[in-house]
Amino acid sequence: MRTGIATWPRLDSGRLSVDSDAFRLMYHVPGIEGLHALRDSLSFIVKARLPIGRDGRNRPSLFPFGTATGRNAHTKSPYNAHAGMRSFMVFPHDAIGAYLDWRTQEVGVAAALSGDSALMDAYRAGDIYHALARVLGFTSDPDPMNWKKTNPAMRNRMKALQLAISYGMGVPSLARGLDRHPLIASEIIERHKRNYSRFWQWRADMVRTAMLERRIESMFGWPLHITTSPNQRTLYNFPMQSGGAEMLRLAAWRLCEAGIVPCMLVHDGILFEETDRERIEYAKEIMRQTGRDVCDGFQIDVDVDQMLIGGARYRDKRPMAQKMWATIMDVLKAVGAVPKRAVA
Repeated sequence: MRTGIATWPRLDSGRLSVDSDAFRLMYHVPGIEGLHALRDSLSFIVKARLPIGRDGRNRPSLFPFGTATGRNAHTKSPYNAHAGMRSFMVFPHDAIGAYLDWRTQEVGVAAALSGDSALMDAYRAGDIYHALARVLGFTSDPDPMNWKKTNPAMRNRMKALQLAISYGMGVPSLARGLDRHPLIASEIIERHKRNYSRFWQWRADMVRTAMLERRIESMFGWPLHITTSPNQRTLYNFPMQSGGAEMLRLAAWRLCEAGIVPCMLVHDGILFEETDRERIEYAKEIMRQTGRDVCDGFQIDVDVDQMLIGGARYRDKRPMAQKMWATIMDVLKAVGAVPKRAVA
């Protein structure tokens, strides 16, 4: 390509304790995740809307400023399909493929814009989802790296919950999503509100100002003109998403100025094909500096999600993505479309 089991809390003695599966409705209906992966992958394959040149490279459209928040709306890319489909990407033997992404970008932007010191500290600790799990009483493990390694399912649920709360999901919707009593959903929101009170106040003030002025802008001036009856969650969402969009655009411009041309811009990450590791490190520093500039000095760190050397295939780390790719290859081998020794 060239552009290239966690447990659910019980209200008990004033604290959240553990007794059953977390977010059962959203994540634990048997087979739902697999069916979603299959449907998404089949839709991508059947439509076959993937422009591939004679050199074997996919050149998707970025559609810059394609969304209301200023994000790209890229199309005809493996990143428009289920994550398992991204394993069709293979980098040349003489190149280094690297996918760099800003760590929990939207939460970092929210912490910086709101000036909430508790949320900033939680972000700086290295894993915002570990911090949320501790706030809600799901874990007493003080080590975010150990917790991330030993509790991947819980971390995924904390990620969903963090986003749901940040973007304004209320008690009734959260209770339905969790398939739990509204008292549980209410307690979760109240704990978040107590721990990150400055964020909540900033968010309310931001929405109030936007409604009065019928307009809200990103930090660099991308506007959203507001109707007489806007969706409040759209306003909650706008500063974080538009901040991420500004970060990606500014980083892309600086990278190109430095002679490091991205293969693909993907929401909160950038895909590179380079021949020198030092250029990858330089790209990381450019992205970090861009995060600081957009967030008024607050550090939005950059992680190496993929580092592909010697003709390696892109591998999404999520278990369902890996399972979907294995299923695709098994089917292709079964019908004789690829040699049985091929794969991996």
